[in-house]
Amino acid sequence: MVILAICVASVLLLGVIVWIGTNMVAHPDPAAGAVGAGIGSGLGMFDPGAGRAREEIDDKANQTEVLPTPDEDEDHPVWKVDLRRGTVKIPRPPQ
Repeated sequence: MVILAICVASVLLLGVIVWIGTNMVAHPDPAAGAVGAGIGSGLGMFDPGAGRAREEIDDKANQTEVLPTPDEDEDHPVWKVDLRRGTVKIPRPPQ
């Protein structure tokens, strides 16, 4: 009797899931983007390589060039950086 109740409940639950899925496809809600985002974030769990690749592509946009430290060394003169113009002036070493 318990097994029959579990089977009936499973079939009813499956029917509700199919009905809700069909209703979502037939009548899409414009404010239902959060459901797609939740499903998309779950895909990173099943394909971690693609998730890491997307993160690396996003991190590539945040990379910058590293400037040397401003030393008073004769071999490495101090670079003058103008952030307003976006230029760097590198003085020539003395000859």
